[in-house]
Amino acid sequence: MTIYFLGLKTLQKNFKYNKNKSLFQQGGLSMYELQAHERIFVFTGPYGAGRKTVADMVGETLGMQRVIPYTTRPRRSVEVDGQDYHFVSPEQFAQMKANDVFIETIELDHIMYGIKESDIEHDLQKSGVIYLILNHYGADALKRLYGDKVIRICIHTDPDTIMKKQRTRGYSDEVIRRHLKYYEKENAYKSQCEHCFANNELAHTVFAVSETIEPYLGRNLMPDYQ
Repeated sequence: MTIYFLGLKTLQKNFKYNKNKSLFQQGGLSMYELQAHERIFVFTGPYGAGRKTVADMVGETLGMQRVIPYTTRPRRSVEVDGQDYHFVSPEQFAQMKANDVFIETIELDHIMYGIKESDIEHDLQKSGVIYLILNHYGADALKRLYGDKVIRICIHTDPDTIMKKQRTRGYSDEVIRRHLKYYEKENAYKSQCEHCFANNELAHTVFAVSETIEPYLGRNLMPDYQ
């Protein structure tokens, strides 16, 4: 099996398992192997559909650890470094990429985004279950890499609803158009996801997603109203 990464310079294939370190190794490059109980949940879907809000509420409900990506995008006034993103300079990002610390990177509108493999490994070893909020490129990269251990959850809604929400939040028409130009590709990816939810009512969506994820965790955290 050949696994393609966005952003990694090295094409990884024919990995060998190292029993002492729970890593796959190929040359000088290592990759953490997920244990039987470990899971990665990837929330994806069109920008503005509410995937981050849903993901964070579900994560808090089920006690899941979120892996925070890195970006060269300027921090917005409402954002917190290390909580929304790790904000780094283009030079810092380029150096990290040159050092092959990222498991996946992508450039959108001249802004770089990346996920550190060590963050995934650390958070999995800490809690056993993690979640990420990614576009379809990132979701696909992790699925190719970790296979059935990755459960993709698409949160979607219609373009008109997205526009209304973003106008309410004060986004300019230019910004809204930029977000919506990726809508078709992101929305089409839902056919490849393990679970899809139309985010028409936030509370209902959060409950439905939590109820869907809970069996993967082998817990009984969600109330049974039946």
